[in-house]
Amino acid sequence: MSQQNQKLLKALVSVVATLGKVAATVTGSHRDVRQRVSPKFLPAALRRFTQSLRETLDHGDVASMGHRGVPSLGQALAALWATPGTNWADVRAAAKAWQELVAALRERWDRLQEEADELRKTCWDATPSWAKHLWLKATFRERGQPGDSLEATPWWLPVTLDRVEGASAGATHNAQVAAATSEEEEATSEAMDEAVVATSRARAATWRGHWAVVALAPLKRLVDACDKAMEFTWDMQTQLEEIEDTLKWPEQMSPNILEALVADVAEFERLWEGSARLATHHLLPTLWDIHNLLLSPYAGPGGPGGPGGPGSRAVAKRCQKAIKDIPRLLQRQ
Repeated sequence: MSQQNQKLLKALVSVVATLGKVAATVTGSHRDVRQRVSPKFLPAALRRFTQSLRETLDHGDVASMGHRGVPSLGQALAALWATPGTNWADVRAAAKAWQELVAALRERWDRLQEEADELRKTCWDATPSWAKHLWLKATFRERGQPGDSLEATPWWLPVTLDRVEGASAGATHNAQVAAATSEEEEATSEAMDEAVVATSRARAATWRGHWAVVALAPLKRLVDACDKAMEFTWDMQTQLEEIEDTLKWPEQMSPNILEALVADVAEFERLWEGSARLATHHLLPTLWDIHNLLLSPYAGPGGPGGPGGPGSRAVAKRCQKAIKDIPRLLQRQ
């Protein structure tokens, strides 16, 4: 069994596993922090991304492609000797249909990678400038270290707490100054009300910065995982191009070349079938778990959210099981 095929399918699992880690990052609390003023766009945007990933992975098996007008290449080859009237033009037509199908799948992966990168950029734009500076500093400090995980580093929470306390103290001080210089009770009350609002907004802005910067590292890994997964479609396109090159010269089809062609087609269909089974048996159900996790974020201690929550652990276990099952899924049935 091709080790390359296993590597390609593991890359597909990696996208789902990384998405699960992103979902875990933006749900629940971090380091016992109870404030959950997460940027509102994140859960909704991640749900949309999850749906896009579902549609991309759910490409169907070889048999279902036949119902969509894309016949099996293996069956087309077999029909050359088994079905009167079948010729090489029919096989070439089948190969062309598959080439168009794989090209469309590659375009979907391109869009998916762009969608992930746009989400990362949006999150970066939502990060306060002071938080960007600290994030870049931490990135430089930890680059190249095994198990690099910026959202798990100890530098961020104390800074966030300092910012919250500083914002609160500043707003409170402004309120006291306003109250002290006010000559009328009504004006004093109004100044205090404004101070309460200002304090609340300052706290919320600081926590939003916390959540935005915490999400940056896993979002960057999601972009990288999508880029790596695109090798699946690149590999399939390369295989099809080699098959089509062989089909251009049927008059030169020696027994050895024909045998190699049949083996190449079988390998191509084995990879397609394996990816379809991987999606059906593992990845699509896991994406439902991630979708549900994003629908119920910030569920508190013991809830589904957060890196240590039961929902997050369930996603990780599903992905581990999927990787272990890849050799079996690549077996022809």
